[in-house]
Amino acid sequence: MTRSGVRTTVKVRVKAEVITTRKRKRLEQITGRDTRIIKQYLKVIYHNEEQIAITKKGKKKVSKAKLDHLTLTTCKMNKLPNRPTVRHDFKKSFPRCSQNEFQECRENAVAIYHSQQANNSAPAKDPTLKKIPRTQLSHAKRFILTCSPSNSIARWWVGIRDSFDTKKNNTHKHEKLWLPLACSPYHEHNLNQGKLQALEVLCYPKKKEWWVHFILLHVPDKYSSSRPPAVLGIDLGINKRAVSALLTPKGAINRHEIRFWSDKTRKKLLKETERKIAKLQKISAKHSLNVNKRDSLLHQLKSLRKRQRTEHQLTDHTYVNKLVKYILSVGKRYDLYVVVGFPLHIRKSHYRGNLYPHSRKNVHKWNYRRVVELLKFKLSLQGWEEHRILAIGESGTSSYCSRCGSYHTIRPNQPTFICHTCGYNLNADLNGAKNIAKRLIKYVLQPKYNSIKDQVSGKFFPLISFRVFPVLSQWLQTKQSHLLTPGAGVRA
Repeated sequence: MTRSGVRTTVKVRVKAEVITTRKRKRLEQITGRDTRIIKQYLKVIYHNEEQIAITKKGKKKVSKAKLDHLTLTTCKMNKLPNRPTVRHDFKKSFPRCSQNEFQECRENAVAIYHSQQANNSAPAKDPTLKKIPRTQLSHAKRFILTCSPSNSIARWWVGIRDSFDTKKNNTHKHEKLWLPLACSPYHEHNLNQGKLQALEVLCYPKKKEWWVHFILLHVPDKYSSSRPPAVLGIDLGINKRAVSALLTPKGAINRHEIRFWSDKTRKKLLKETERKIAKLQKISAKHSLNVNKRDSLLHQLKSLRKRQRTEHQLTDHTYVNKLVKYILSVGKRYDLYVVVGFPLHIRKSHYRGNLYPHSRKNVHKWNYRRVVELLKFKLSLQGWEEHRILAIGESGTSSYCSRCGSYHTIRPNQPTFICHTCGYNLNADLNGAKNIAKRLIKYVLQPKYNSIKDQVSGKFFPLISFRVFPVLSQWLQTKQSHLLTPGAGVRA
């Protein structure tokens, strides 16, 4: 993250199957040379650590100017005192590398050194095992990304600097190595979301693939939406697939936007398949069966389990599609942000002997991660940004009241929630959906950290850089000040 924006990475595969043998060899030469240069920089840093490393606040930082004094002679264009000789002359060791490429390799080596110091890890024993990508910056035309719709080989091409033959041919202009990219509309959409800053070319030897990582800078725009902001809280369940509650700008949960998502038809099909599986398992467990009949039963069980997995996937896709359709309709009226409750470590808490066997069985066959990933993926295909669909931990959201915030509550059965403090009586899953929507507001207005973690992707979304959090904070502080008071809840 930077002060002015957030950096993201778009990964695109190189069409290695259509490039020529010469281009493939030249690509291997460029990445191999860059790796050797970075390794040499790391050796120089570690061997001369006392001279070039400066300790600040208990952390060692490399002085790039002192590192240049050991590795590179000064060019005439730098207007600095000339250094005709240096201790480790990289230009003699790598004569087919330009000055700018040396600087890019130096930046990567310094970043690797700082990360190793932060993690208290030692340098790699064998530096020849892995290729290290060199980051090429976009300024000074280090690389060019172009689109050629009429080209039959590839629509998108990237040209990276090829300085191998510059000195040999006695020219001042470096050549470009053009690589075709397997760029889909999804990649094109992501590439248009920010300003292109740099790229990395990586090789995966096991897969025999080349990938280009484009580094983009996202600068958040000022809030100029004509639609009022709103938060949709979603609580996932087993019997009821999901319950959603919308927090509107008036500070109240909109009663007309409460939704319970379930599919009774597919639920009956799943129960019928489970009943058949249980019956066959009971028969196959008998010792009196002969080998041929047992093999036949096992073959039937295998086909039934395959059908069960397919039905589970179809069920998830069916109600996620309905949920996405509803979210898109609400998004037309509100500047919407979706928060999904993610049950962290729920399977670990349902171990054998802790709860009822039926409850444990239902929890262990609950595909909650797949549901959240499907929801995020289908919304991203509709052009939704990543930070607008968050998965946060739902621990404790079913224990306290969504109206008064009291923990003096009971659940006489699974679907019923009763608060003894304010007498609030409602569905337990709906209470959890309301609290999930409130939890995002609490993270914004009373932050413990400067970022919020998405529990599915593992990404951290900074509070400062994304529009969702400052906008919601400003809106709530000016219009919904009652939410800031301790124990205050969202009016139902």
